[in-house]
Amino acid sequence: MLVLVSALLAQAQRLQVVDTDGNPIAYVCVTTEHGALIGSTGTDGCLDDLRGNAVINLSHIAFEDMTISVSDIVDGRIVMKDVDFNLPDIEVKPKELAYVQTYYRLIYFDDDGPIYYRGGVIDNTYEFAKEKAQSKTRSLSKGENGLIRFLISTIIGRYIDRLGQIQKESTYQKLLRYQDEGKLSIVESTAGRQIVSDTVSVLGYIDTDTVALQRTTSFDMWAYSNHVKATKDAAKAAAKGKKPKEAKKSPESEDLYYEVYRIDREGRSRIDDFVMRQLQIIGHRERDGKQYMILLQAYTTDRNYIDKKEYKQLRKDNKVDMEIDELRRFERVNNIPALAPNIQSQIDRLFSKQSGK
Repeated sequence: MLVLVSALLAQAQRLQVVDTDGNPIAYVCVTTEHGALIGSTGTDGCLDDLRGNAVINLSHIAFEDMTISVSDIVDGRIVMKDVDFNLPDIEVKPKELAYVQTYYRLIYFDDDGPIYYRGGVIDNTYEFAKEKAQSKTRSLSKGENGLIRFLISTIIGRYIDRLGQIQKESTYQKLLRYQDEGKLSIVESTAGRQIVSDTVSVLGYIDTDTVALQRTTSFDMWAYSNHVKATKDAAKAAAKGKKPKEAKKSPESEDLYYEVYRIDREGRSRIDDFVMRQLQIIGHRERDGKQYMILLQAYTTDRNYIDKKEYKQLRKDNKVDMEIDELRRFERVNNIPALAPNIQSQIDRLFSKQSGK
């Protein structure tokens, strides 16, 4: 009887997250009721251990955040609803620049909950004649203490800002290039879905929704980069007459990337067709052994075809004050999905603590 009860409890702690069609949702960030990190779902939508928590929060850029009691989960499965987030259609005009405004937010979670928050608005332009992308970022950040804020903002702040910017080449295009270079394999598995893998294992998926006219790419960048490095190291060892080492992937670190682009009926995208991006960097800190997750979410909030004079005026018209209340208002106006209430309250606590309220 004890064995049976233990087995049932273990089963109840395994979670699968799916969409309304029953498809697994990869890279859902799962935290405790108070925002402490539990983990992230894999490409199968599963998280194997909820660590005995009675209430959990779920966050994903393309779905509505939610808080749920584990006792209310039926058959270990949770259904998340798609967000109501659509880019407005625009007329393609023969202008100098493509203009894309993006909004991003970043949360640093560890075993104690959210300890750092960063949010910002970015004016992105792409100059067609020079094939050059440029970005101007305004951001706001707060940390659990001044040292945490200083270290993250100065060491990786610019890197964070770049992840919120539009890219000349989408992740999908990069994967196709890697395939042409013989670094990856992309195989059609079902209609509208492709499997991305290297020589070790499956890295992620490419999904094309012909009804919604969008392409979704989910991809473990760290696993790929780590495998490439290990392969190069093995080649160097072989060149020296040493026994090559087998390329392996450590389970200690992950870079889970999720990106959505609009496509036309021929499956093509322009640089202004960027819709949303999510990155989760998961690892363990060496100094204290705590697990951490950096969750970044970026959305396109405005886009147009303009000239340089119009761009200057747009920057004035679209100026957003970098205050937390103003960023919250900006999210509501642009239909950016709200964070789970418990997570939002923990982030608000960071700002009230720093302000002395």
